Amino acid sequence: MTLTMHIGEFKSRFSEVVEMIKNGVTIKVIKGKSGELVGYFGKDLQEPKPLNRKLGFFNSQGVSISKEDLEWSDEELSDFDL
Repeated sequence: MTLTMHIGEFKSRFSEVVEMIKNGVTIKVIKGKSGELVGYFGKDLQEPKPLNRKLGFFNSQGVSISKEDLEWSDEELSDFDL
């Protein structure tokens, strides 16, 4: 079950909210008249999947970039004269 609450109500009833979450309720917190989403609070929430981004220009050039390519040591960074 998902319950929607405004942020002010969420803050004022926090102790009750904690008990609801322990009982399996998911709380959707919104703010303002527009209902802008602040976040979901619950016991068994699934983490969002990481985005799989395309390389754009490099995709058609046969270039592969790994996470290790983007990590630089302090020594490598100090070699640049900015």
